Amino acid sequence: MACVELRFYSHSLGMDTCAMVLLPEKRMQPAENLSDKKYPVLYLLHGHSDDESSYIRKGNIELLARDHDLIVVMPNAHRSFYCNYPGGFPYYTYLTEELPLKIANFFHASTRPEDTYVAGLSMGGFGAMKLALSNPRRFAAAASMSGLLDPYWLHVPGKEHSLPVFNDPISRNNSKSALGTPEDFSGSCNDLFALVEKLPQSVNPNLRIFQCCGSEDMLIEQNRAFHIFASQKLSSQNYTYKEMPGIHNWDYWNRALADVMTFFGFSNAADTDF
Repeated sequence: MACVELRFYSHSLGMDTCAMVLLPEKRMQPAENLSDKKYPVLYLLHGHSDDESSYIRKGNIELLARDHDLIVVMPNAHRSFYCNYPGGFPYYTYLTEELPLKIANFFHASTRPEDTYVAGLSMGGFGAMKLALSNPRRFAAAASMSGLLDPYWLHVPGKEHSLPVFNDPISRNNSKSALGTPEDFSGSCNDLFALVEKLPQSVNPNLRIFQCCGSEDMLIEQNRAFHIFASQKLSSQNYTYKEMPGIHNWDYWNRALADVMTFFGFSNAADTDF
């Protein structure tokens, strides 16, 4: 695949920003005129301590996508939780309204919902779910890998309502700025449980959701709680959960990425669980 380090100005953010983009390229084949072709797009969201380069430097996404006519966009959203919040930058607006138009203008990218996918890991898993559940008409499918799906552990019985996964004060304070207090967060546009509850099945009956987490991951309890809740609210045709051995690291995420690509339909694997 062709790999582009894209640097451009964002009107939503009011500053220059960047993204890594993988573009379809047939290696060892002569160039052909594909100027009228539109390609499906996967938005791949990074975790809290990563950036737009993480999937390129640490992941196997190029190997997984290379045999498919697919554009993969990896934007930088810093520690925003993919939210708009006072004192921060409006990354939710940027990702849902501006970036898709930029990608369509820069590349041969389709904007059709049936050609648009979103996935992420950890904070990016939260972001992928937030974007898809808030905008079900815009996506064919969404996936969360080891997602921080319940940041304050509001829906896990016996858990203190806090941000225990962030041990350092800077990260903890940043997360509170993005998400608000537990009281503000509960039932808000950032509460994924509330978004599932409000999701009308008739809005997009074809929206498919995939959630996975390592069985030894520090976030496994909240992922299991979300799985139980989502299974009660969403049909088995729309929602799939997979758990396998692994912790919160790239060894697990590279295996999970293969499952995500298979779930989205970008796989030639003969044996699949989906």
